[in-house]
Amino acid sequence: MNNALTLNEDRRDALQEIANIGMGQAGARLATLLGRFIHLSVPRIRMVDTESLPSAVRDMLDFTEPVTALRQSFRCDVAGEAISLFDSRSAAHMKFVFRAGECEAPSAQEDDADDVEALSDVSNLIAGACLTGLFEQIGQVPTFTPPRVMGLHLDLGDILHPSKLPWDRALLLEVTLQTEDGVFGSHLLTLMTAKAVEALVSALDGFLANL
Repeated sequence: MNNALTLNEDRRDALQEIANIGMGQAGARLATLLGRFIHLSVPRIRMVDTESLPSAVRDMLDFTEPVTALRQSFRCDVAGEAISLFDSRSAAHMKFVFRAGECEAPSAQEDDADDVEALSDVSNLIAGACLTGLFEQIGQVPTFTPPRVMGLHLDLGDILHPSKLPWDRALLLEVTLQTEDGVFGSHLLTLMTAKAVEALVSALDGFLANL
């Protein structure tokens, strides 16, 4: 295993702690948008390679149905990629929220466009709030690219195919946000390569030194 991607127990605990803060901010914004209480998972951290990522995510999330995924890059001293995953029920619910008040049924083409627009907005909200809140704790201010579609209603293995991932090994940080009634849920996968993790470790060490 690449030592650059290895976090000791103190660093892992610190990363989970600051990820919880970011998740809280994302959960509060999502609760306001949906008018529902949001359950937040315990952040999960794992080292993965491109070949094992789909199976690792399946094991973590117990996914069996098609998903829709959007990706966006982020950059500060630490750079990486955020991937937001939504199941079909969550995608349909967000489209309903964003189309509220419209009377005409959309065409199939408009329907897919509505999916992308609604989920892009939600993906941007979740990734932006979660990662901004996380990096603020270690003195970083990330910038983000706009969300881009990785796949609509596809198998997880197709969406996370190695050909779509420009790295060999990465640190995976996974968080889940879900409404109390289960009508909406999203999984945020944050992926950082060895170079990014080196910068993250330095920032985490500074965070720990100031406790």
